[in-house]
Amino acid sequence: MMTLEEIYELDPTQRIIDEGADWVAKEMLKAGLPIYYRSEDYPETLKGSLFIKEYPNGAKLLIRKILTEDLSYWKSSYTY
Repeated sequence: MMTLEEIYELDPTQRIIDEGADWVAKEMLKAGLPIYYRSEDYPETLKGSLFIKEYPNGAKLLIRKILTEDLSYWKSSYTY
């Protein structure tokens, strides 16, 4: 698996996209909204249906998002 730095070396525009996404995530947290993301700090989230859900107060949950047949999401949350 490639690291972010390796990806940025191959495609410098990816860094710009990621920095923009980081800014949006921070603004959402400031507005009181939770954010969902994957992180190299939590390798189990890099593949499959696991994501980190972070709340404005800093609490984080490891959640599973599964797309159902009717295209809605079913979530089951686990404390991380």
